[in-house]
Amino acid sequence: MNRRSVLGSVVAVGVLSRVPGAAAAERRKTPRDFTGPFYPRGPRIGATDLIVGEPRAEVLHLSGRVLATDGSPRSGVLVDIWQADPNGRYKHPRDGGQDRLMDGFLYWGEATTDANARFRFRTYVPGRYAARPAQHIHYKVWQGERELLTSQMYFAELGGARGLSRSAKAALQTVSLKRIGDGSAAATIEIVI
Repeated sequence: MNRRSVLGSVVAVGVLSRVPGAAAAERRKTPRDFTGPFYPRGPRIGATDLIVGEPRAEVLHLSGRVLATDGSPRSGVLVDIWQADPNGRYKHPRDGGQDRLMDGFLYWGEATTDANARFRFRTYVPGRYAARPAQHIHYKVWQGERELLTSQMYFAELGGARGLSRSAKAALQTVSLKRIGDGSAAATIEIVI
């Protein structure tokens, strides 16, 4: 096949992909990952802002969408996150150092996706700890009482999964952490179920 034929094929594929009703490429599902030993206990708070009062560490504005593999939005699903504080501690009785937890931090939260399948949280950039040096945020996606996915997100600028993901496809769980003007950070994730 010559160069002109290849170019013509590429242009044809590009045009076809924009034709209404043309099949869209399937998105790859977000891999499952470990729940971890510190899934929250007790009554749920249902907060999307995990910081109470003045921030005491680097704030993370986390947003995302939950999509089906065909790209359609999954509205009305619950995204449930939990994480270590910036010092690497979880609010969980099995994590030592409960007397050194961060005041004004909720450690977990929940958001329901809107009509466009979007959700957002305000939290802290999670810290690392000796047993798990990859900085990460755990999450579950729920449809009512049914768990659709348990996974984790990692941050490329903080070293990514460092080989500590359950999946060989950790790149699908890794997001970019962008520093923004006010000294905080932002990250966006696309969760495909």
